[in-house]
Amino acid sequence: MPTLEINGRDVEVDDSFLRMPPEQQNATVDEIAQSLGGKQIAPETQSPATPTPAPQTYGGASQTWVEHAIGDIPIIGPALQTGSDYLGTEIMGRLGGQDPAQMREELWKRREERTEQYPLSSMSGAVAGNIAATGGAGSTVAGARALGMTGSFGARVGNSALSSAAINSADTLIRGGSAEDAINSGGVGAVIGGAIPIVGGAIRQGLGAVGGKLAPTLGAIRNAPEEAERRVGRVMLRDIQADPGNTMSASDEAVARQAGVPLLNADRGGEATRALARSVANQSPEARATIERTANDRFAGQSTRAVSFIKGLMGGAVDDLEYQQVIKDTARRVNKPAYDDAFKAPQAQAMWHEGFEQLMQAPAMQAAARQATTRGANRAAVEGFTPVRNPFAYGPDGRMTLARDPNGNAALPNLAFWDQVKRNLDGMIGKVDRSGDSTMSADLKALKAHLVSMLDSAVPQYKNARMGAAGYFGAEDAIDAGKKFANSPRLIPETKAAYLKFTPAERAGFATGYASELIDRIRASGDSANVINQVFKSQASRESMELVFGPQKMRQIEAYVRVEDLADRLRGAMGNSTTARQLVELGIGAGSGFAISGGDWKGALTGAAAAKGMRYVGQRVDDRVMQQIAKLLMSGDPAALKRATDNAALSPTYMQALEHMGDMLSAPVRGAAMAVQ
Repeated sequence: MPTLEINGRDVEVDDSFLRMPPEQQNATVDEIAQSLGGKQIAPETQSPATPTPAPQTYGGASQTWVEHAIGDIPIIGPALQTGSDYLGTEIMGRLGGQDPAQMREELWKRREERTEQYPLSSMSGAVAGNIAATGGAGSTVAGARALGMTGSFGARVGNSALSSAAINSADTLIRGGSAEDAINSGGVGAVIGGAIPIVGGAIRQGLGAVGGKLAPTLGAIRNAPEEAERRVGRVMLRDIQADPGNTMSASDEAVARQAGVPLLNADRGGEATRALARSVANQSPEARATIERTANDRFAGQSTRAVSFIKGLMGGAVDDLEYQQVIKDTARRVNKPAYDDAFKAPQAQAMWHEGFEQLMQAPAMQAAARQATTRGANRAAVEGFTPVRNPFAYGPDGRMTLARDPNGNAALPNLAFWDQVKRNLDGMIGKVDRSGDSTMSADLKALKAHLVSMLDSAVPQYKNARMGAAGYFGAEDAIDAGKKFANSPRLIPETKAAYLKFTPAERAGFATGYASELIDRIRASGDSANVINQVFKSQASRESMELVFGPQKMRQIEAYVRVEDLADRLRGAMGNSTTARQLVELGIGAGSGFAISGGDWKGALTGAAAAKGMRYVGQRVDDRVMQQIAKLLMSGDPAALKRATDNAALSPTYMQALEHMGDMLSAPVRGAAMAVQ
């Protein structure tokens, strides 16, 4: 009950006093004053009594909040509340024998009193009612579109303004406002509604900016390895989603294992992953050392891997001279009819003149001639021809002369003998080459070339038998032709035409010589040379390899080159420029100080100095993360990388959550705005 202070005393009055007109209240106060023995207050000096506010209670606050949460719902709130009032008073009035109309008057009056007595409860209830209504409508597709919660930015602004104007106008009319009031209310709603998407976007951008800085820092402080895993996982997912073909596939992994290419987790990503590696290297000297050391050590083994790959592709040690001799012998046996024709030629029976006599003065030629009978006999037993006879005789002093029969006729060497001498020279050249004596090798090759030239001139059939289709390449045989083709590829159509004339054995020799020359080129390259680029990646090289090795092996080559190329991209991504790293170490951070200072380099350096001091603590914390990122990227364990990407894919990141926060806030913001209009 209200309390009045009259003549220095507190007097309680009932609620009916508050409903009296001011004149009647003054009269009542005078009566009470006289009854208390005081004097009457003159009307001209008397002011209306000011009652002491009734104390607030939790029950009253709760009732006020519920009344406004229902009654202030746009459009339908008044109908819901009025219907409830009429139904309740009718039922209670009839049951208690009271006038329902008078009960409603008292109910509405007490509601107004509570609104004034509990302003916070009435306001929060109104906001809650509006938020619930707009949130419910926004949960549907059509409602969200109409309220401006979805669609393009322009559509959201327009729809939000229109829907807010329509709701406010209709709500004003339903609450008893005039047409003019409805127009004014609609205008206010349009302005506020159109601003809501703009405010929501600003909130989202602001939270995103803060979150982008705060979340990584907090993650670094809490758990550096976990934060490193999160960052690597996010970047890997970006690469996979942007261009899966530019990342390491399962087939690439299999090729790398077979070729012995040591893969790193950094190789399994794409451009974003390599950019992360470079960024980490720029920010942390320790991380940079880890990455550069690992990448350079792997690159140093590129030549060895390439040689092993070519050998594996050919199924043998193609650079071994004994292996090559086996290939030559096989081709010779296949071409035996052509050799037989040459050996039977009339001009191949007695081959001796000053040129041969001069050549035989060389100790190497004499050694090759001594071995002709023995080795020729061995070969004859295998290949099924008559063993050659050595036409020379050797005196006690070691001098070599032509042997003579009982009639005094000199025995003259034939083509079969000289062919065996030539083969013996081949064996001697191979031994010298393996020993590394290049001078002796050159001398022996010169003797052989001179001998072969005289034989070819005397017996053209011999040249044809020995060279076969390799004559197109100006080579001695198919192996030599393959070597020449590797060093100076000719036009592919003409080469293919010559290649098709090879027998299968000659094609094997051609491929062996080609592969052997590739290996020699790789081994002769410098330590800093990228042999993959030099040997495999030119258009001419690819066309030549496809001709020599065939389509199936060419696919193996392409797969190997792709893996080596992906592996070496990390080294290339590190770059040679140190500008970015120097800016980071100064504290400028990618030129931000220069930009902030408006292009004033003095201001940039001053800002850099201040930033360096401010970022010291954060840098110490983040440096641990940089080192952990480098460790994860340089690891060859794919399971660690898979764990990082799986976590990034399954758990929505803080940035993804912030991206939608502005839209999520649009309904509450709209409801609160409508409640306070």
